[in-house]
Amino acid sequence: MSTPPEPPRRRHRAVVIIFLILFAIAWLFFTFPNPASIDGRSLVALTVVVLLAAVGGIAFSWRRYFGRR
Repeated sequence: MSTPPEPPRRRHRAVVIIFLILFAIAWLFFTFPNPASIDGRSLVALTVVVLLAAVGGIAFSWRRYFGRR
């Protein structure tokens, strides 16, 4: 048996979240006062924060939408 297609609402939410994350990162880069001071440590810190936020959002959504099954 094939699995039923994913409801469009969940896909739409995922697309919106990804867009907001990318927009926030772009906003940081364009509004940062001195782009020359961005080094490897800053990029690692930004990556860690974005990944933790993504994992937290996925965990919240998973528990909320898939935990009752």
